[in-house]
Amino acid sequence: MERGTETAAALTVCPLTGTPGLKATGEVTLGTHGVWEAALERAVREGADVCCGGYVLELSALTFVDVGGAGALAAAARRMPAGRRIVLHRPPPALRRVLEMFWPDHPAIEVSKS
Repeated sequence: MERGTETAAALTVCPLTGTPGLKATGEVTLGTHGVWEAALERAVREGADVCCGGYVLELSALTFVDVGGAGALAAAARRMPAGRRIVLHRPPPALRRVLEMFWPDHPAIEVSKS
């Protein structure tokens, strides 16, 4: 396994270059929750040091996030320091819908419009 990269079943998470954040590729399902939750914990830890733009989760290569994965994201966002946020870049449509349904207007989760 390459250093800085975590994999399990069908989920890979690696650091972004040039901006504080992570890129996730694959699916978040019961079999990959451990990797997803470790990545979110990293986002909380590293996001504490990001002041303006937020900690980016590049999700354009993520094809699916189950409700448990969405719940883990919401829980991680609740642990972000005051004034900090997790910015979701191009999340899968199902994740967007679940967030809108169960955690609308969460102050620590921003869905990028681009």
